Amino acid sequence: MAAVPWPIWCAVLAVTSAIIGGQWDISWHRSIGRDTFWTPAHMAIYLCGVLAGLASGWLILSTTFARSQNARAASVRMWGLYGPLGAFIAAWGGVAMLTSAPFDNWWHAAYGLDVRIISPPHTLLALGVVAVQLGALILILGRMNRAQGAERRWLRALFLYVGGIMVAGQLTFILEFTDRSMMHSAIFYRVVALAIVLVLCALARAAGGRWPMTSMAAVYTVLTLAFEWILPLFPAEPKLGPVYQKVTHFIPNGFPILILAPALALDLLWARAGDLARWRLAAASGAVFLGASLGPMAVWRLPDVRSLAQLGVRHPLSQLFRASGLVLGAQPVPALRAHARPALGGPGGRARMRDGDQLSGSLVG
Repeated sequence: MAAVPWPIWCAVLAVTSAIIGGQWDISWHRSIGRDTFWTPAHMAIYLCGVLAGLASGWLILSTTFARSQNARAASVRMWGLYGPLGAFIAAWGGVAMLTSAPFDNWWHAAYGLDVRIISPPHTLLALGVVAVQLGALILILGRMNRAQGAERRWLRALFLYVGGIMVAGQLTFILEFTDRSMMHSAIFYRVVALAIVLVLCALARAAGGRWPMTSMAAVYTVLTLAFEWILPLFPAEPKLGPVYQKVTHFIPNGFPILILAPALALDLLWARAGDLARWRLAAASGAVFLGASLGPMAVWRLPDVRSLAQLGVRHPLSQLFRASGLVLGAQPVPALRAHARPALGGPGGRARMRDGDQLSGSLVG
């Protein structure tokens, strides 16, 4: 661990700060509403740009003024400055992120509240974050290709960790298209495949070794579960109306998409592909990803077992949530309980609701 240079650790901290801030900010908007620009969530997002700028600036300036021929031979030149390619990419990403801040503030002042995640300032911010992530990956990969032993193992682990954060970032950006209600529609699978298959396959090819795609999918899953469980523990009250349901805590962004199954299937396919032609492997990978996604995600949606668990309906799969502590938050709203009871079969039917069942913040939102 000690052999890993500090700029790489700084870049890893930067991308971690961005994903925490992004998830926190979406939850902030869902729970509290549009608030001042100086929220902790916003500061966590833009800290990514600051840290990326510090690490990249040090690498570029130290390479430029050290006058080391070996360092310059392993770098690129831009505007008379020398530095690693990853440093330049991350630096431009940091600039884009910091530029998006006043752009977003002006956008809200001119057009009011956002009704979608994908707006021009948010898109600029997302592009900046992706550039910082890509720059961090290239920095790690350049060092990893020259490292041996324990240092190489540490660098590969960091590479897969940043790759998992990139997957999480991609899925956060397309959050509007990945709601559980859309899991029986084609748009869900098209958007998910476009967002992450290329990322998983490209980074797996660069990382090498065993189970790279499963590792990145696991990083995304663990991060999303952490947000799902931790955010509702903190109090929050809406500041913007209309408020139809009482909110007392931060509303998380939902259970992670089940990409572990297709990621595992792709790893198994690639391990057995041998000398298969690249175009054949690409076609097979797309088919395997889609096929491995349809089963788990469709079953997950039918019959929306998490919502049934949150409403207290007796369903075999819903007990998984109750046993694992996934149902967090406030008590069900009486009006919602009264409305849901006849729709789910009434007190005398197979679908019964019990007093004291908890309602997740994601259902409240």
